Amino acid sequence: MFRSGVIGSPVAHSLSPRLHEAAFHYLGIEGTSHPFEVTPSDTESIYRATTLDAFSITTPMKEFMLSYCEPTPRALSIGAVNSIRRKDDGLEGDNFDGEGFHRAIVHQLDVDIRNEIACVYGSGPAARSIVESLLRHGAGGVEVIVRRDIPSHEVFSDARVKVSHQPSVTADLVVNATTVGLTGEAHNLPPAVVAEHTAYVDVAYFPSETAWMQEMRQSSNRVANGLQMLLWQAKLQIEWWFNTNLPIEIFLKAVES
Repeated sequence: MFRSGVIGSPVAHSLSPRLHEAAFHYLGIEGTSHPFEVTPSDTESIYRATTLDAFSITTPMKEFMLSYCEPTPRALSIGAVNSIRRKDDGLEGDNFDGEGFHRAIVHQLDVDIRNEIACVYGSGPAARSIVESLLRHGAGGVEVIVRRDIPSHEVFSDARVKVSHQPSVTADLVVNATTVGLTGEAHNLPPAVVAEHTAYVDVAYFPSETAWMQEMRQSSNRVANGLQMLLWQAKLQIEWWFNTNLPIEIFLKAVES
């Protein structure tokens, strides 16, 4: 029996267990997946999670779990993991959020980021993973918008990254990687400098339409939430768990049912 799950807080709403088990069914693997409410101070729950065969990681555990595994170079540069798998000699961690995001914007919004400019609100693990992926896929530049001074991270040291308090460069893609849209305070984000073709993504997927997305729809029909990002990163990490290939359709069907 393959034992997996998702750890973080809150996780009761998480779709990850459903996605995991859809993959197990497709692969003919006997396995289970459950949500585990875990916080950095909950050492007993952390220990139970590390006995699983593999697991997904969400807020607020992505940075914290870095010290519990051997991170890949990508995860190390981001400073966070969103997936851990068991190996013979211990635990290995990687981060598929950014690559999942890139796959999502290509397939859902037909975004080609090569030589384009992105504006990313936020500097947390999700934002850093997205910045890393945008740069790796050839973005011409990324402007990261923060509310306060932040510690330096490797992904922000790239010459193509500009960290600002106010958007100043016309963006082809705008990403809200903060929780502002969830609280109904989207107007608290300084407005991005945009063009008619600009696409917008809120990394949240619950609720499916955030306050920030509603504001962006007033000027564009190229607006998406983070559900596709969730599905693509789930596909990528489970492929990593089992060294296999999976069709995205099984994850799409899992959330439609």
